[in-house]
Amino acid sequence: MTTPASSQPEDTLGHVVHTAQQIAATDVEDVRHAMRTALAGARHLTGARAAVLTVEDEEHPGWVAHVLTDGVAPDDPVVEALTSSTVHDGPEAVLGTPVVVGGQRFGTLHVVGATRPDDAAVPSCLRLVATVLGLRLGKERQRRVAGLYEGVAASLWAIDRTIVESVDLEVALPLLTDRARELTGARAVALVGTRPDGELRVLAASGPEAGAALAELGPDLREVMADGSPHHWTTTRDPVSMAATATPRTGDAAADPEARSSTSLVPLDTRAGLPTVLVVHRWSPSPGVSARQVRDVISALALHATLVLDREHGERDHDLVTLLQDRDRIARDLHDLVIQRLFAVGLTLQGAARHSEDGELVERLGGAVAELDQTIRDIRATIFELRHHPGAGSFRADLRQLVESYASTLGFAPVVHLRGPLDSVADEEVHTQVLMVVREALSNVARHARATSVVVTAEVVDDPSALRLVVRDDGVGIGPEVAESGLGNVRARATDRGGTVELRRVRPHGTELIWSVPL
Repeated sequence: MTTPASSQPEDTLGHVVHTAQQIAATDVEDVRHAMRTALAGARHLTGARAAVLTVEDEEHPGWVAHVLTDGVAPDDPVVEALTSSTVHDGPEAVLGTPVVVGGQRFGTLHVVGATRPDDAAVPSCLRLVATVLGLRLGKERQRRVAGLYEGVAASLWAIDRTIVESVDLEVALPLLTDRARELTGARAVALVGTRPDGELRVLAASGPEAGAALAELGPDLREVMADGSPHHWTTTRDPVSMAATATPRTGDAAADPEARSSTSLVPLDTRAGLPTVLVVHRWSPSPGVSARQVRDVISALALHATLVLDREHGERDHDLVTLLQDRDRIARDLHDLVIQRLFAVGLTLQGAARHSEDGELVERLGGAVAELDQTIRDIRATIFELRHHPGAGSFRADLRQLVESYASTLGFAPVVHLRGPLDSVADEEVHTQVLMVVREALSNVARHARATSVVVTAEVVDDPSALRLVVRDDGVGIGPEVAESGLGNVRARATDRGGTVELRRVRPHGTELIWSVPL
């Protein structure tokens, strides 16, 4: 018969192996379940009253980012002591061992009130559970990081495909901001530049909170543009807990990973010379991915945005030089060939008129010479236009320029979304009507809304084919009595072309104007 003393090591070893198998067998994506399994296993193996896992904050060494417990409430005094600078001196023994992931300290696994604190098997079991948990978390971290980098590679490839032949910023930049938001889990992403007059302009934005985020980050944007260095910071929903300068964070913010988010403002070093910043607002790394790795991804996306803008700038300069060269050649040919030939024809006609005795013929020749003189003057005027006017912009460019021109009037940079083949809309009257509606809507926002952000979206939609314009602000909303003077003009511009207008409130506050006409 086996004695209890000799059976204990075998039982303990069996329990350790079983616990290790349970931790390793958890679903590859369920990191939380693996940590809970480790807590339950550590508590069972040591006979402890409770087990606590404190996860360190990588941004603030010595601080606690998250806390998981088993057998004890999160607000228990023991947990409070483990997540603060307080020394636990209660009657229960507390043992702890570090959890190491990828060679770096991830956190500490604690057991409270182990039944045999002096038994050498207790700390050994605890270390073994922490080691297995670290290996399991390391495997998941490798998978998550590899997935993140694969996503970055796929995103950059998708962006590069849009600029193979030529760069269309209205396609490439919105795609870049959309992919950046997906990769980082951010609430809002935007590329913000400046106009020659110093006002901010939104080149592209992604996320429903983009307008409000840019209004909030206005001073920070100016600071980053001025000093040219990236800014990163992390915030929580519990600002009181962040007031402590040298103590770990506790409470709900420490227990809830969703309570923390970061914001990054990364300047772009473009050849155009005008400051441009990539804004990634309220992003949170997925479990297993460090904040440093996400910041590296943001920096890589900012660099790629720089390359896109620089290439577009180079193409625009090349196209402008080519256009001006063609115009100079045409002007030179008109001046050196056409005008000289017309002038020679005029002299010939004048000579013929002097030698003619037919009065009617002389009169007709004189009229022809006068017409040639007028033609020469028209050609010279055309030459002047060719040499001094590079050309008009597209409908997209006109629309974006109009919206951005309201930045100084509104007091903030409006967000513009241009979607679909807007430049393929050939009806110049529709172009004019859309621009007038945008002007009226933004003027109303500036006068009455007291808004901090506004988003203008123009798009060509199918089934049925229509041009749709949406102007949305976060102002005070529609009053009980809306003045129909300006709004009446907006309605008339739609009904004259068989379109519709809808004006509605936006929760929690604000107004949305939807103007649509068929194509």
